[in-house]
Amino acid sequence: MPEHIADLHSCWVRRGGSTSQKKWWSMIPSCIWWTIWRERNKRCMENTVESVQKIKWRCMKTFCFWCKEESIEDAGQILNFLFFISLVAIS
Repeated sequence: MPEHIADLHSCWVRRGGSTSQKKWWSMIPSCIWWTIWRERNKRCMENTVESVQKIKWRCMKTFCFWCKEESIEDAGQILNFLFFISLVAIS
C-alpha cells in the first residue's frame, strides 16, 4: 500500500491500455474520494448516515456521470466490472 495519496494516485493512473481506460483509471480514485468527502460532510453537517451500499451506488453513479461529461462512451464496461466486484464483496 502506498504511503501517500499522490503515490496511490500514480498507481491508479498507470492502469489501463486504451485512452478511455486510462481516463477511467485516473477518475476512479477522485470519484471515490469525492463520494467519501460528500458522505463525511453529510454526517458532520446534516447528522445523517447512508448505508455502505448506498454510498457505493452513489460513487458508481458519480463515476458514470463524470464519464458522460468527459465523453467516455464505453464506461459501461467499467461499471460492469465495479458491479461484479461489489457483488463479490457482498457474498
